[in-house]
Amino acid sequence: MQPLLKLRRLVEPPPPKQEKCELCGAPVPAAHGHVVDLEKHRLLCACRPCYLLFTHSGAAGGKLRSVAERVLKVPNIDISRAAIPVGMVFFIRDSTADRVRAFYPSPAGATEAEISIDAPELALLEPDIEALLVSKTASWIVPVDACYELIGRIRRSWRGFQGGSAAWREIEDFFANLKETNHDRFVV
Repeated sequence: MQPLLKLRRLVEPPPPKQEKCELCGAPVPAAHGHVVDLEKHRLLCACRPCYLLFTHSGAAGGKLRSVAERVLKVPNIDISRAAIPVGMVFFIRDSTADRVRAFYPSPAGATEAEISIDAPELALLEPDIEALLVSKTASWIVPVDACYELIGRIRRSWRGFQGGSAAWREIEDFFANLKETNHDRFVV
């Protein structure tokens, strides 16, 4: 019987790994919040109690901040004049560098670019935790982790130089989901 169990383990896929809160170690569901580590510029998976601890800008001495949950469609911003080589860009107000940073979502990850645009919507962003996501067809204020979700979708599905139909379907699905959740639900 023992050899059959060993063989079974080789044939069966491993059970899915349970994600954990990167702050306290508690298990988190697939849909969970994130906290931004402002010093290391990285996202941390967070359980709901840990997420709620860092919703105010002064929490943890200002070193950690919960990602906003606001999704808001804003008037379309014309990016054609901004010399953006791809059809999408997102802007984040970086409080530590005291400037607006621009990134292209790409199959290689978030590619930082030296772009500036004159958009009053940038002043509406919560620094570090929200982004202004601009595409050729729409503009949105979104949680910063939504931009990294978009990048993950692109990275998983992109094939060849043009991306392929699966990648463009993922991008369309992402924006369709934004349209469904278009509302202001910022948690404070």
